[in-house]
Amino acid sequence: MKDLLAFLWKEKKWWLVPPLVVFVIFGVLLVLSTASPVSPFIYMLF
Repeated sequence: MKDLLAFLWKEKKWWLVPPLVVFVIFGVLLVLSTASPVSPFIYMLF
């Protein structure tokens, strides 16, 4: 992750940051919703 942020900083690719943040959020929600006691609360959000 550190290398990716360094690349974005060096190459001035700031437009890539919002999609990456969205992918990370969806990934965390996917991991939490599969096998977790938190999953009923995540389903209430949608």
